[in-house]
Amino acid sequence: MASHVINGTAQDLISSYYAQGKQTFIIPLTFPDVTQAGSNLERIGYGGDVWELRVDLLRPDELTKVPSKDYVLSQLNWLRRGSDLPIIFTIRTVSQGGKFPDDAAPEALELMLLAAQYGCEYIDVEFPWPQSLKQEIVKHKGGSKLIASVHDWTGEIRWSDSLFEHYIKHNTYGDILKLSFQATSIEDCHELALLQRKYKTQSSKPIISVSMGAAGQLSRIVSPVSFVTHPLIPAPSAPGQISLAQVNQAKHLMGQLPKRNFYIFGNNISHSLSPTIHNTAFAELGLPHHYSIHQTLRIDDTVRDLIQSPQFGGASVTFPHKLNIQPLLDSESDASTRLGAVNTVIAEDNGTGRRTLRGENTDWIGIMRCIQGSGLTKFDVGIVVGAGGAARAAVYAYRQLGVQQIALVNRTRSTAERLVADFSPSKIDIYTSLAEAPPADVIVSCIPADDVTEADIPEHIFASGAGVVIEMSYRPPVSALMRVASRQPGWKVEDGVAVLKEQAYCQFEVWTGRRAPVLVIREALDKRNAAKM
Repeated sequence: MASHVINGTAQDLISSYYAQGKQTFIIPLTFPDVTQAGSNLERIGYGGDVWELRVDLLRPDELTKVPSKDYVLSQLNWLRRGSDLPIIFTIRTVSQGGKFPDDAAPEALELMLLAAQYGCEYIDVEFPWPQSLKQEIVKHKGGSKLIASVHDWTGEIRWSDSLFEHYIKHNTYGDILKLSFQATSIEDCHELALLQRKYKTQSSKPIISVSMGAAGQLSRIVSPVSFVTHPLIPAPSAPGQISLAQVNQAKHLMGQLPKRNFYIFGNNISHSLSPTIHNTAFAELGLPHHYSIHQTLRIDDTVRDLIQSPQFGGASVTFPHKLNIQPLLDSESDASTRLGAVNTVIAEDNGTGRRTLRGENTDWIGIMRCIQGSGLTKFDVGIVVGAGGAARAAVYAYRQLGVQQIALVNRTRSTAERLVADFSPSKIDIYTSLAEAPPADVIVSCIPADDVTEADIPEHIFASGAGVVIEMSYRPPVSALMRVASRQPGWKVEDGVAVLKEQAYCQFEVWTGRRAPVLVIREALDKRNAAKM
């Protein structure tokens, strides 16, 4: 039986977010066979932080009450291949609201030990399980964190100091405590919120606490750790569970998630893809924000007014404003300073009520992600064609990827030398033509595509085996470099639009703290393109 073992201690994302005050969203998968999620798995996970694999609901057939180790392992393997989100391994018994037999402790322990061996980041262990089971899983949990959980569906238990103190005192095995009780009125949510605030100041150990049922939905909106469902999941894992988009929509209505306005600043940008990308992403996650185009010849008072507005959330910055926007900012990242350009403005609240504006550059991240997305694993030599702003971003991306040797090809040597000096002490060799350049695994062209013909491109620059070319120019759709590269065995080609999308996804992530819903954005862009045809 194959196994996926993760060595060392897994990152405890729940505790980390809890300490930062960032809300964690856990998505319970209630499929009898998680492979039924298919290609929807990625969309289900957008905005989420952690999967909960409900092992008690796994069923290879209708007669099975306890899934076999092999079946559970196949489910874990499929989920791990399809997503890099951490996993909570949960066996919920009948008495605790699940489907696993209450008298099947030996079988439950066997599956929990499998989860620990596999490297699941979290394992849910109910309080009612025998002490011997809890002692055994503590002994063999490895890098997994244990969640000590208790659920009550009677509606007779009320949130109180004594309740929290009782379970904190008796939680001798869990790294995280989880309490879920049926709510009978919205006042239960208010009591819970006060207790959560009190105990967070007294203990660093996370307490996941939720009021179940329709009356408890407020707790799912405001709790530090919330379990959310999705329309593409067969059913919620508990009554009152709502989607992440609904949580965000409710937080907005409650004044906890104010609408923010985002922009793209630049000139000749009326056909920008950015509004489609970001507004689609906001809508998918239920965020109330809006992104629009603001076109100006220069950084003028209209730009200053937008940036200084309390509703300003951030901006994309393109030609010709990447340098001129800098005086309006409070700080810049290392990347934007090194590259000499800002393409992203981030409005940050430092917790004191004073907002600051930080400049960032995601152009290099767009290049890096395109290289990583090619599946290339060897980065020995990288060629950069050109020595302007895009070339600087390419060199920066190469450095982050650990490219051993960088070949900079530029007709004007003095311009190339200025770039090299700014990236000292990196090893960057200068060439005045592609004919002089060495064979490379990665090639990023940062000059107008029409400046190069196929006759200018020697085939020796394409190293044997796998490689990738990134053509930063948008026009023509297929350049001479792309045509030559496509004829090389094992080589892949990406265009400037791919880089644009990737850097935009990164912008969304730094603005919202959530992954960009890429599949939904692609669908929206495809519809936009189809409408223009």
